[in-house]
Amino acid sequence: MNEMNNAGTVPRLRIAAGVVALVLAATGCIAHGLAFVKSNQVQVYSPKSHSLVKTPVTIRWRVHGFRVTGHDGRSSPDAGYFGVFVDRAPVPSGKPLSWVAHGDRQCEHTQGCPDKTYLADHDTYATTNMSFTLHALPDQNAYHGHELTIVILDGRGDRIGENAWYVDFRYDRTGL
Repeated sequence: MNEMNNAGTVPRLRIAAGVVALVLAATGCIAHGLAFVKSNQVQVYSPKSHSLVKTPVTIRWRVHGFRVTGHDGRSSPDAGYFGVFVDRAPVPSGKPLSWVAHGDRQCEHTQGCPDKTYLADHDTYATTNMSFTLHALPDQNAYHGHELTIVILDGRGDRIGENAWYVDFRYDRTGL
């Protein structure tokens, strides 16, 4: 009888050990240090989300716990300026606005590139204002909506953290 208990115990121990190993391996894949919490540091209040707009359209926002200093060369988590992205993903955390040119061989080999014009051509902007006016929208003939994304940048121009604030809207095509 003792042999039968041992015979049933060994497979159960192997299964249990396998489950424990699987759980330990799976927890090693969990991203650590990412905070998926909605931040109210920036609040976009105009236009309202999902609204119908005509150009020019001005996006307005408020900021809390952040000093707008502009590009002053300092790295501070609570001071700097804003990066604005229209219908495109923002640069990753810790990257400067110039990151939008990564992989662009022509820009990489051109002195002073990317400059303000290059960034604007790629729907990327920097501002110290808490409003931003778009006189034209990318692909205004498209029937889909548009999205504007705001991130905060430190005084060196690097994106601070993972937070981003969005507003989406549709272009009023009547009268075209």
